[in-house]
Amino acid sequence: MSRKLQLELLEHHPIRDAASGLNEPSGLALDRQGTSLYTVSDDTRIIFNLDLQGRIIPDSSFLINVKDLEGLAVTADEKTILAVQEESNSIIQFDIFSRKEIQQIPLATLKNYNQIAMYFTHADQNKGLEGITINLNNNHIFIVKEGAPGLLIELDAECNTIINYCKLNEKHGFKHPRIKSEKLDFSGLSYDSTSDTIWITSDKGECLFHFNFNEKKVVNRLDLPRETDTQSERVVKSEGIAFDPNNQRLYIVSERECELYIYQLHDHNEAATNFDDGCQ
Repeated sequence: MSRKLQLELLEHHPIRDAASGLNEPSGLALDRQGTSLYTVSDDTRIIFNLDLQGRIIPDSSFLINVKDLEGLAVTADEKTILAVQEESNSIIQFDIFSRKEIQQIPLATLKNYNQIAMYFTHADQNKGLEGITINLNNNHIFIVKEGAPGLLIELDAECNTIINYCKLNEKHGFKHPRIKSEKLDFSGLSYDSTSDTIWITSDKGECLFHFNFNEKKVVNRLDLPRETDTQSERVVKSEGIAFDPNNQRLYIVSERECELYIYQLHDHNEAATNFDDGCQ
C-alpha cells in the first residue's frame, strides 16, 4: 500500500544574483552530504554551488563552455555532475574537481534509441530533455522529456544504453484536477532512495508527482504552496528539485520567481499543514 504524504513549507529564499548571472535557475541537485546544492541558469555558462539558503558559494561554483542546461545530478562518488541540454537532447558530464567538461552524449547515439526516436521530432524541439537524476543503488540514470509526450527514460550507469522508458500519461497515474493529462509538462527529477521512487516536478501542474518506476504508477501528487497558508497560491515554474533522504526534505527552485523553497515531507497522519494531494 502506498503512503499518503504531505508537504510542509519550512522556508523560502530569494536566490537571484544578477551580478553572477543567476537569474533563471533551471535545475537542482544536492551533494551527498546534504550540505549544499548545485544549480544552473538558462542564460549563464556557470554551474552554481549554493548553500542550503540559496546563497552562492563562489569557491565551488565554476565556469563551463555550454549554456541552456536544464537538469543536474551528482554521481555517487561525487566526482561528476551530469546535466541535460534540451536543445541538443544530450547528456553532458563535468568533472567537479578539474571543473572541465568530460564529454557530451547525444541521446540519439545510445543503444536502443530506436525504441523512443518517434517521440523526438523536429516539431517537438521545445519538449526535449528537462531533468536528470541517478538511482544511487545501481547508478542507473533517469532523464525526463518535458512533454508531447512526457517520457521517463532509464539508462545504464555508463550512459551507453536505454534500458527502459515510460510514458508519463493518465494510464500511469499522471492526472491533475485542474489540467488535462495531455497538457501536463515535466521538468525536474530527484531519486528517493528511501522508497526507490522518483520525484517529478510539473511547472504547469504546479505540483510534484511521486512515481514508482518499477510499478509504473504515481503514488502521490502534492501541490507546491508558496506560503504556509492552506489557501496559498502555488509555486510557479518549478524547474528543479532535490530530495534529501536523511532529513526527508525537498528543495525546489522556481525559474520565474528565482526562489528556493524548502519543504518537509510528512506521512499523512503526522502533524503538518494539510494540502490536498489530489489522489483518488
